[in-house]
Amino acid sequence: MESTKIGFIGFGVVGRIFSQAMMEHGAEVYYYDVLGENCEVVGPSFRPLGDLIDTCDILVSTVVSHSALKVAEQASALLGQGKTYADFNSTSPAIKISIAETIQRSRADFVEGAILSAVGAVGARASILVSGPAADTFSQTMNRLGLINVKYFSPRYGDASMVKMLRSIFSKGIECLLVEMLTAGKRAGIADHLWGDIVGFMSENPFERVAENWIKTHVTACDRRYHEMTQVVETLEQLGIEPTMTRATEEFFKRTIGMEPRKQFPDGPDSVESVAEFFDAGLR
Repeated sequence: MESTKIGFIGFGVVGRIFSQAMMEHGAEVYYYDVLGENCEVVGPSFRPLGDLIDTCDILVSTVVSHSALKVAEQASALLGQGKTYADFNSTSPAIKISIAETIQRSRADFVEGAILSAVGAVGARASILVSGPAADTFSQTMNRLGLINVKYFSPRYGDASMVKMLRSIFSKGIECLLVEMLTAGKRAGIADHLWGDIVGFMSENPFERVAENWIKTHVTACDRRYHEMTQVVETLEQLGIEPTMTRATEEFFKRTIGMEPRKQFPDGPDSVESVAEFFDAGLR
């Protein structure tokens, strides 16, 4: 059985980790990077972009996000029918759709990919959603080649990236909140206690239950929590910490109060979904 030829366009951490898994599962792997050939790379061979596209069946773009569309435009001029171009970069749904339109002009198949995991931490087991008409077949190929958590999500371009973008509200937001809290804790001399307290709480309680409680009580306790957050903002300012994330939280509670959620939920909401519906309607 002839091996699948994979070409990575952009060869950073993601390309190196994924290519190693693919080679271990029988793929021929090549790469192109704007920085040129890296003599320290063991395994994949460097090819100029034109040669890479001529050689490979599947091209996987893993460049810096702001270059994704430009790289697709360069590749499109060299692609043709029978090739598959997959974009794994972290970009908005609108940009993914623009990339799809660019690649489709070459008559090559396009697959939209959204990496949901930290590849440096979990390696080839990273969770990846793929969308587009060719995505189902592509996901099966990737699974066979060692990327076991590539999952078909939707036939529509933009859907996988929408999950990635909206999921980042949580993952990147929590990241910034923790950094702001620990910086203030360091300034106050209690960072170790804060870290231990939060890690202990989140480890001992199922996240689903904690998150559901936060969301459902948001609309019934927003007034009290708003006034608490005004005190938190003052505390950070007294410590000399700019309360960027904390002030945004204060403003969020203030906005919720203005929407008068008690009128909608006199006895409290019965589900997380009803809270989301309330905000969706109120913010239109």
